[in-house]
Amino acid sequence: MKKSYNHDQLEEVFQVLKNSQKYGANFFQKYESSQQMLDLYEELRQYKESGQKLEQIDAPNIGLEWQKLTYKLKEQQRRKRGWMIAASVAVLLSCTFILQFNRIVNQMDQDGNQLVQIEKGNSKALLITSGGNEYRLDEGINRIISEKEGVQIHADSNHVVQYAGFAGESNESKLADLYNTLKVPRLGEYQLVLSDGTKVWLNSESELRYPVKFTSETREVELLGEAYFDVEKNPDKPFLVKTKSTTTRVLGTEFNVSAYPSEELNITLVEGSIVLNSKQISGKVQLIPGDNANLKIGGDKIYVSQVDVRKYTAWRDGYFYFEKERLEDILTKLERWYDFKVFYQNPAVKDYVFRMRADRNEDFAEIISRLERTRRISIQMKGNVIVVSDVNR
Repeated sequence: MKKSYNHDQLEEVFQVLKNSQKYGANFFQKYESSQQMLDLYEELRQYKESGQKLEQIDAPNIGLEWQKLTYKLKEQQRRKRGWMIAASVAVLLSCTFILQFNRIVNQMDQDGNQLVQIEKGNSKALLITSGGNEYRLDEGINRIISEKEGVQIHADSNHVVQYAGFAGESNESKLADLYNTLKVPRLGEYQLVLSDGTKVWLNSESELRYPVKFTSETREVELLGEAYFDVEKNPDKPFLVKTKSTTTRVLGTEFNVSAYPSEELNITLVEGSIVLNSKQISGKVQLIPGDNANLKIGGDKIYVSQVDVRKYTAWRDGYFYFEKERLEDILTKLERWYDFKVFYQNPAVKDYVFRMRADRNEDFAEIISRLERTRRISIQMKGNVIVVSDVNR
């Protein structure tokens, strides 16, 4: 009998499998009489233990997914036995020849075209100090960068910039004029801890300008692109995030701001409370957890709605989460993390809507193959350019 599960059920089991100590007891107590949920847990547990990634599950029919996986594992075992027999004969051949042959075959697709390994993103950034000095932060090593007025900047091997302390006694008025900028290029991401302890995650093609120390009555930063903020609470000193079109005012909370040029503005509140001001509108807009504030390009009104915040914050946790999104918007986000360009053979496919979860560490070929498995579009790779077309045209 075919088994069907909804997304809420999947997410609940994902939580248990990722942190059984925290969620396991409540889950099994809640569903001790639900054979369907217990079956779902067992199937996903086996799926995970077989070495597969839970984020790759984007179909509602888990039973079918498990059947496919079982068949795949059996095929791997059968091929492994065949390989072991062949290996006893292969010792008579030249190892150099075999390795070269395999390398060539693996670089060809089914039509014999040369494949290019599409580079994926990693942690890298450019730090610009108040004096205009630039430091590349992609080596993955611990280093200390000296600023003016005795300020020291720590860039650690975990790809986090921190303003953890100040050497000696510094003049507050002089510190007020010291601003740094952290720029994250395409195919990059980085983390930052500001002088007050506020944590910031910067997405690809983003930059943040901020003072090395907050010395005024407010804590103000300027954002271009996308960032997730976990603001350190300080009722006496509000935190302000300024973009080209809005100012977000908070006391202590978690939220995401997406303010890329030539794209709609989205501000998503995860915890706490924030108030928005915009040059395009009069008055203020207050958000509660789960709210997303959207400002259209050239618009004069902010639209607020309750959303699944994962759609806007999943990137910080290392995965993509697309829920009923246009193909063009999906590929735009993927382009920031993978080194490819896209050409639409049929422009109408840009508006096709898809849903998908994917790990940001997955190879690009796997990502596009999952889009193709919907049997709605065809994607051909020509070097680092993908050509997208409608399968029915």
